[in-house]
Amino acid sequence: MDAVRVMRLALDVITDRLLTILALLMTFALACWVMYEPTLERLGTAVMFAVFSCLVTRKEKKDEKVSDGDGA
Repeated sequence: MDAVRVMRLALDVITDRLLTILALLMTFALACWVMYEPTLERLGTAVMFAVFSCLVTRKEKKDEKVSDGDGA
């Protein structure tokens, strides 16, 4: 049973880090796309994606902290 908990924790950490890195890379790619031919539509798209991806990754981290503090 202990090995299952360790594997589940490792998978959660890898998944969380992978999502964060993926969001960072996609934001960088959008920034490059905006700088290639700057328009307000491209800039707005990149800004909205960066903000929403940041909010999603931070929300997941906060949800994990709240669920870990239950003591169950």
